[in-house]
Amino acid sequence: MNRLITKLNSVLPISLEEQNLIENNINLETINKGEIYSERGKICRKLGFVLDGVFKVVRTNSNDDEFIQYFTTEGHFAVDIDSFTNKTPSKEYIKALTRCSVLRITDNSFKLFEDKIVNFSKIISLIKEQALLEKYNLKSEMFVDDALTKYNKLLQRHPSIIQRIPQNQIASFLGITQYTLSRIRARK
Repeated sequence: MNRLITKLNSVLPISLEEQNLIENNINLETINKGEIYSERGKICRKLGFVLDGVFKVVRTNSNDDEFIQYFTTEGHFAVDIDSFTNKTPSKEYIKALTRCSVLRITDNSFKLFEDKIVNFSKIISLIKEQALLEKYNLKSEMFVDDALTKYNKLLQRHPSIIQRIPQNQIASFLGITQYTLSRIRARK
């Protein structure tokens, strides 16, 4: 719980009363490895602040080929923000690659926080802005960087992820073959 409060307070301060409101209106949820946290085609009605574990966020094409958009790890939110905000069917799904613990905020709790916490909307807006910039930079890099550079940047951003998730998931995310990934790792 403290990690979520710390994250929110790092953006803008919230009072003790507001912190208590948050604590009383969110739940700890455990998601098993391989379990879908948010389904494609359904409206996302919760967001999860990741305390422990790794999720992958995936889009599929018309042939149902998977494209890993990014990984979500500790200290970040697992949510299809477009679906959650606009109440539209999700174009992606979120799946646990490890056993995960999240603090679940339902859309009803989120509304309550927007109504009762003075800076909540501003905090969320700033967090969304930061996440959008991170995702934009990540996507831009994926188009121009070579395989080794992509791998090194993944190591830099998420050093623990390499040992926690299957190599085929890493290769898929980087847009390279497992063979290429093995060669890169052998050089390290």
